[in-house]
Amino acid sequence: MTKDEFDRRVIGKETPFIVEFDVRPFGAEQQEAVAVFLGEQMFRQSIGTLNTSQRAIIVVDTDYESTAQLEGFVEKLKSAGLRVTFEKR
Repeated sequence: MTKDEFDRRVIGKETPFIVEFDVRPFGAEQQEAVAVFLGEQMFRQSIGTLNTSQRAIIVVDTDYESTAQLEGFVEKLKSAGLRVTFEKR
């Protein structure tokens, strides 16, 4: 999945304090969509442009299951100051 495809299909909302990305439209590809989002944030962190002033909420299906690799990305981002949470809906 490309970043452009992610951007076209994700449902996003943003306030000064929260950015929410709903990846449920990706269906069976939700893990891949989460990987694209987290990868983008990891890249931003590596070049010093990660926005830690907002909390990132990733909305997934109730049956979504993460992977160890994705959880590792989340932990690295959290240690860099980004508050990342998943909401199952």
